[in-house]
Amino acid sequence: MQRIMTVFPSLTSKQHEVLAFVAENRTSKEIAWELGISESAVNQRIEGVRSRTGSPPRAELARAYRQYQQDQNQPDQEEACNPLPEKNPQVPAIPLFDEDRGRDELVERLTLADGATFKVTAPWQEENFTRVVPEVLDGANAGLSRTAAMIAIAGGLLLVAVFGLDLATKLSSLL
Repeated sequence: MQRIMTVFPSLTSKQHEVLAFVAENRTSKEIAWELGISESAVNQRIEGVRSRTGSPPRAELARAYRQYQQDQNQPDQEEACNPLPEKNPQVPAIPLFDEDRGRDELVERLTLADGATFKVTAPWQEENFTRVVPEVLDGANAGLSRTAAMIAIAGGLLLVAVFGLDLATKLSSLL
């Protein structure tokens, strides 16, 4: 740990900037977004520090830099473990509950005022289409009629295949 602490004063300002976020246990992606640089640039800066300090794990580097910040007691830097709600875009800027107002008033504030109604019907239920299935295949004997139609179609396909093969063999014998 002492070897790590002796390297920190000689680091560049950009490395200090990245290490401050590492000390807050931020991921490289979060640091890159916050600084407006690429994730690989963040990783290069961290790896540059790690190589100079003997390649400690990232968690140990973060712990050492937090200790370094406390030792330096720099007033312009925030404490590493304090939450940063103003920098996190997911945290609401206004408090959800006011002491002056009850919790029921909050419900009115968070409900949607202009709800939309949706019509849940299929398009074929609204319009009148002509019959797709002939009347012969509908009705009392629909199952028998449909089975006979499938057999007729399969037989027709079989005949077409047999005549096609016969034609192909006759044509191949001519060549």
